[in-house]
Amino acid sequence: MSFAQSLHITFELWSAIFCLITAFCVYVTRKYDAKGSPYLIALLLTNATLNVTEAMAYYYRGNLTLTGYHMVRFSNFSVFLCNYLLLLFLLFYICRVIEKNGGRESLRLKYIAAAIIVAGIAMLALSRAFGFYYAFDESNRYYRLDTYWIMLLFTEAPLLILANFIFSNWQSLKSIEKNGFLMFIILPVVGIVVQLFVYGISVTTIMDTAAIFMVFISYELEYSDHMIQKERLLLDQTIRAFARTIDMRDRYTGSHSGRVAKYARMLAERMKLGSEKTRRVYQMALLHDVGKIGIDDTILRKPSALTAEEYGVIKTHSAKGGEILANITEMPELAKGARWHHERYDGKGYPDGLKGISIPLEARIIGVADSYDAMTSNRSYRAYLPQTVVRAEIERNAGTQFDPQVAKCMLEIMDEDAEYALHE
Repeated sequence: MSFAQSLHITFELWSAIFCLITAFCVYVTRKYDAKGSPYLIALLLTNATLNVTEAMAYYYRGNLTLTGYHMVRFSNFSVFLCNYLLLLFLLFYICRVIEKNGGRESLRLKYIAAAIIVAGIAMLALSRAFGFYYAFDESNRYYRLDTYWIMLLFTEAPLLILANFIFSNWQSLKSIEKNGFLMFIILPVVGIVVQLFVYGISVTTIMDTAAIFMVFISYELEYSDHMIQKERLLLDQTIRAFARTIDMRDRYTGSHSGRVAKYARMLAERMKLGSEKTRRVYQMALLHDVGKIGIDDTILRKPSALTAEEYGVIKTHSAKGGEILANITEMPELAKGARWHHERYDGKGYPDGLKGISIPLEARIIGVADSYDAMTSNRSYRAYLPQTVVRAEIERNAGTQFDPQVAKCMLEIMDEDAEYALHE
C-alpha cells in the first residue's frame, strides 16, 4: 500500500469518527428542532458510512483473498449508494431550514430531486448486473468503464436542483447556511472532476465531510439563536411581572408602568432608534418606577393631595430605583431610566439636576411618556385630562421640561390619535 493510500484511509477514518461523535451529540442533546435533527443525524451517519466504505475500497483493492474479493465490491457499491442518500437527506434538511427561516419551498422540485436520487440508487443496483459502472481485473483492482458517466448524471442532476432551492431562497438563509450548502454542492463536483482527470485520487468524501461540518455549524448557530430568543422572552416576562408587582402597590395608577412602556416604545419607533434600542427603551420604561418599592404605603396610596414633605419622599423613588437596578450590571441602562426619568431638559429636575443632552435619550423619552400617562389617566383626585389640554401642556413644556425633539414626536402621535384612544 502506497503512502498516498495510507494517508487517504487515515483521513477517511478520522472523518467517520468526527461524523459519529457529532451525530451522537445531536442525538443526546435532542435540542429543540424535532423535525430537523433526524435529517442532520441521517446526514452524519450516512457520511460516516461513506467514509468507512471509501477507506475499505482503498484498503482491499488488490486483495486476492475471498474477503478482499467481496469487500472491494461491497465498498464500491456502498460509496455510490451513500452519495445518493447524502443528497436525499441534505435535500430534506435544506427544505427544513428554508421552512424554519420563513422561505418558500417547491414541493414539485423536492419530489423530482428525490425521484432522481431513487432512480440513481436503482441504476446503481442494475449496474452490478449489466456492468456500466465499475469492473474488476484479475488482481481484484477496480477500474471505470466507458459508461461511467451514466452514474455521474444521476449524481449531478440532484445537485442542480439543490442549487435551485438555495438560490431561490437565498435571502432566507443565514451566511453560515449559505456557505455550508454551497460547499455541499460545489466541493463534490470538484472531487468528481478531479477523479475524471486523475484516476485513483478520491477527494469527494473528504469534501463531503467538510461541507457537513459547515451544515452542523449552521445547526448549532440556529440552536444558539433559538436559546437567545428564549432568554430574551424570559427576561421580558420577568421585567413585565416585576413592573406589574410595582403597579399593584398603588390601586390608583393601575397599569401605569405598562402604559408608559407602550408610549415610550411608540416614541422610540417614531424616532427610528432601531429595533434593539427600542426594545431597551421599552424594558427601561417598564421598570422606571421600581424605586416606589421603597416608599411607605401611607404616602404612596394617599387618596388626597400630598404635603410638601410627602412629595419630597415620593421624589426619592427615582434615586432608589437607580440604586436597585444598578445591581443588574449586565443591563446598566435599566438604572439610567429609573434614576433620570424625572430630570428636566432645562436642568431643574431631580435627583441630579442633569440638563439637555446630558440626560440619556432613553430617560428623556420615558420622561415624556410618563408625563403623558400622568395627564391621560384617572387619579384619585381627578379624572383624565382632555386631549387638547394634554397637547397644550406638552407643547408649552417642550424645551423646558421635555426634550423638544421627543415632545415633537409625542405631539405627532397625539395628532394621529384623533379618537383619543391612547388615554387610559
